[in-house]
Amino acid sequence: MLEELIRQAAQWLGRDPSWQSIRDEAERAKQMRAAAEQAAIERVIVEQTAARDPRPVNPRLIDQEIQRRKAQAPGRGVVFDDPQVRCLAELQIRIQRTVQEMVAEAGKPAAAEIEAFYNQQRHNFRKPATFHAAHIVKHVNELQSEEQAEAGIQAALAELERGEPFAEVAERHSDCKGNGGDLRTFPAGHMVEEFEKAIDALEPGQHTGIFTTAFGFHIARLESKTPLTLASLEEVRGDIERSFTLRNQHQVYQRAIAKLRAQAQIRFVPEAQAATA
Repeated sequence: MLEELIRQAAQWLGRDPSWQSIRDEAERAKQMRAAAEQAAIERVIVEQTAARDPRPVNPRLIDQEIQRRKAQAPGRGVVFDDPQVRCLAELQIRIQRTVQEMVAEAGKPAAAEIEAFYNQQRHNFRKPATFHAAHIVKHVNELQSEEQAEAGIQAALAELERGEPFAEVAERHSDCKGNGGDLRTFPAGHMVEEFEKAIDALEPGQHTGIFTTAFGFHIARLESKTPLTLASLEEVRGDIERSFTLRNQHQVYQRAIAKLRAQAQIRFVPEAQAATA
């Protein structure tokens, strides 16, 4: 069982790209194994602490946990009225209660601490530039050759140059009909580079000529744009507070885990020996 928990912990830890900074594969594997062992031991300690708690669990909460599991695993053949499933659901609630109580003394950051951090890191709190644009596109694919797509976009451009409203031309010619080609507002970096480069050169109300991307031929119209700006303290206060609160909870959790580890008797039992014990 512990080996399976270690394997799961190692898989989870492996998602952190910072491990790649350890160039030597053998050393990286060694350190990841050690970290996974510690994470698995902590998980077992918390589970055992939660299981020993004599306080009952509200049956309604157990039912809700079972329904949550059922929603996440539809049609997988799990028998959700199985007593074992109910026991697992109850244990999960006990674990959640135990962890919540372990971090209960962690306080929220003071307003002055949030403000000081914001002032120090103000340059990192950026709001990306945004664009509001519309487009006409003719795709090049198995249903439409490059020649056909180009002819269609040329026809659209000719109508625009005669003064036809962009939205009406988009509805007649674009392969993405609806809303007059309106793409609504999107942040910089959301569209492909060629598209954003084309609209970034416009003033609101102007449209591009014909340009191409990997999707085909385009004409784009810029409705409005806002430049990159720095976010105000009030805009990011909640994010900073949540980040600091999580940090405080982690520190309190680690102290609580260390106390439980000091009281526990930890030893590794080979899987074969555990199975026959």
